Amino acid sequence: MKRYVKIAAIASAVLFFATAVFYVIDIASTEAAVVKAGSHPADIKVVQYRLKQWGYYTGAVDGIYGSKTIAAVKKFQAKNGLAADGIVGSKTLAALGVSVGLTSSRSLLKQGSTGSDARKLQQRLKDLGYSVTVDGVYGPKTAEAVRKFQRNNYLATDGIAGPKTLSKLGISVVGGSSTGGSSSSNLYLLAKCIYAEARGEPYIGKVAVGAVILNRVKHPDFPNTIAGVIYQPGAFTAVSDGQINLSPDSEAIRAAQDAMNGWDPSYGSLFYYNPAKATSAWIYSRKVNVTIGRHVFCI
Repeated sequence: MKRYVKIAAIASAVLFFATAVFYVIDIASTEAAVVKAGSHPADIKVVQYRLKQWGYYTGAVDGIYGSKTIAAVKKFQAKNGLAADGIVGSKTLAALGVSVGLTSSRSLLKQGSTGSDARKLQQRLKDLGYSVTVDGVYGPKTAEAVRKFQRNNYLATDGIAGPKTLSKLGISVVGGSSTGGSSSSNLYLLAKCIYAEARGEPYIGKVAVGAVILNRVKHPDFPNTIAGVIYQPGAFTAVSDGQINLSPDSEAIRAAQDAMNGWDPSYGSLFYYNPAKATSAWIYSRKVNVTIGRHVFCI
């Protein structure tokens, strides 16, 4: 009997320890997607800049999560149908369209680097208000944006994103040439294209434009990433005329999120066009799935 009790006690202790470890790991992973008092200053700055950009925040972009930042977050949350708790969790981050919760590494990026790491760097710089195109190519303009960030943060101004610069930005890079990008970066890029291509259209039409982009990602005839589809030469007028660089509004971000969550009002379409503007005879030969607002969606 005593032996049984001892074995049961050991088993209970092991189970408790395993549960505790899992709980701690789960908290850590959750905390990585939250911005609040005590978070990395670079993450707080990203949130402050975006809130300031949209008129919710009037204070300094200083990386301090004080009362003005909390009030701005609550105002944004209330306006966007979110729980107004003043803490930037995953839903608020998605609505803001920013990436946070990243840590620094020993890797570095410099002119000539390409892929998801370069895109992650560019997105963070853009989120912080620096003029840079998020295209995954570390060219002269990206290097200049890095130098400006370095000067503003009292770092060596060499245009190379080494460990100190990455740490100050609050991001990590892993090397390689993957072009997938983080889910938050993809959401924001998709929202930018939706805003540039479909602002003024009904909400369902915005979601449909996002769905077309995602349908192309899945189709073998198109690039297999959101960035690849959007920046494919000649694919979207908004890229050709530069409107892709406009900041999306909250409705475009919500439309992008709905599209990424699986809503497809285009019914599997791969193309869309405005009959009042389209001049290509080829596009009129495509099978029409649905018309929403001024756009005809087809395959």
